[in-house]
Amino acid sequence: MENRETCANCERELDIGVDAIRVDEGVMGMKGFVPLEKTLLFCCEKCLGEYYDLSDLPSQPPKIP
Repeated sequence: MENRETCANCERELDIGVDAIRVDEGVMGMKGFVPLEKTLLFCCEKCLGEYYDLSDLPSQPPKIP
């Protein structure tokens, strides 16, 4: 049986040839971005936005220069 990749949000199988969004977790090092082992795949921008739901974060009013 093949190891199929799935969307981290909706768990839809990502078939060969379909568009996908990949998010790598990592750190900034001396020579640039160093990826860690955690990689998430998403089938669309909607699933990406739902997974990282930022609506619960407090907001600040815009600053006037």
